[in-house]
Amino acid sequence: MQQTILTTEASYGATDRKPRILLVEDSESIMLAIHDFLVPHFEVVTADSAEEALQATGRQHFDLLITDINLPGNSGFDLFRRMKASDPNLKIILITAYDINSYIHLISDLGIDQVISKHSNLSLADIFVAATKTISGDIFGVKKYFPDLRVLFPSEKSDSNELINRELRSLTIRDSNEREMAIDSVSRLLFEYGKIPESLSKLVLDEITTNAMIRAPRNADGSYKYQKVIAEKDMLIPNENIRLAPEDYFILQYGFYDQWMILVCIDPHGSLTKEEVLYRLKRHINLNPGTGLPEGLTDSHGRGIFLLREHLSHLIFNIHRKRKTEVICLYNRISDAPYKNISIYEITD
Repeated sequence: MQQTILTTEASYGATDRKPRILLVEDSESIMLAIHDFLVPHFEVVTADSAEEALQATGRQHFDLLITDINLPGNSGFDLFRRMKASDPNLKIILITAYDINSYIHLISDLGIDQVISKHSNLSLADIFVAATKTISGDIFGVKKYFPDLRVLFPSEKSDSNELINRELRSLTIRDSNEREMAIDSVSRLLFEYGKIPESLSKLVLDEITTNAMIRAPRNADGSYKYQKVIAEKDMLIPNENIRLAPEDYFILQYGFYDQWMILVCIDPHGSLTKEEVLYRLKRHINLNPGTGLPEGLTDSHGRGIFLLREHLSHLIFNIHRKRKTEVICLYNRISDAPYKNISIYEITD
């Protein structure tokens, strides 16, 4: 991924010190690579074991902990349990070479902020962006991941009818007909210019636009505007031929950046929550002992999130509660296997 360059002062304001990160990693080569990438922008203290990390926390305060899960002599989970106990506001980013699915329940229960997979193309820029967003609270914008990406607003036209590398186009969606047309036209363009399977792009587009059009808009009492709830079956039934009120219009963005397919959906509500995303993922990972099938098999509003994560390289939720939700979907069209990274950034004030 494109290297991101932000100054600490621009990101956090002029302060007496840079934000302080404790980096815990037992692989010296990985530790040095992450340290050298972060240190121009943060104060970085390193440790190669949980014991050494705990000694460091006894000497100074840290704004963020970045840690591997498996550490010599002690697990990363035990480390941040103890650190959270002494500092409940501590932010935590995990890096792991293992299947993130195995840790979803602990991520939810322990309040971990982000998880980054140690795949073969581990991106130092991903770690930098995650650290910057987690510490600063400045979470929105796909340009954080691709700084020189040209983002066109819905009112702007591209210089070409073709999809141009490093250009992101935008559409405003106002009704169900526009949504369906956008899914068809965008998926055709992604296939024509990027060889992205239409089945994949349609799956992603359907899920992120369904959330923005049907699940996000709420009435003042919190009830859904454009669908009915069958509580006893945990099901949602959308209305037909939806015409959104102007305050419910949302934006769909699409394009490429080198090997990356980018799809973004932005709604003005912020009704999705980190708790809800993790709950739905857990229900699709946990098996019902009676049937051997996922507990969330019939969850109409959870299956899509699970499928997105299974197929994408990186699924990113940026949420400002009751104000805005931005879902960023990144797919590496060169790599054979998805990394299954998931990031959920949530502002609750």
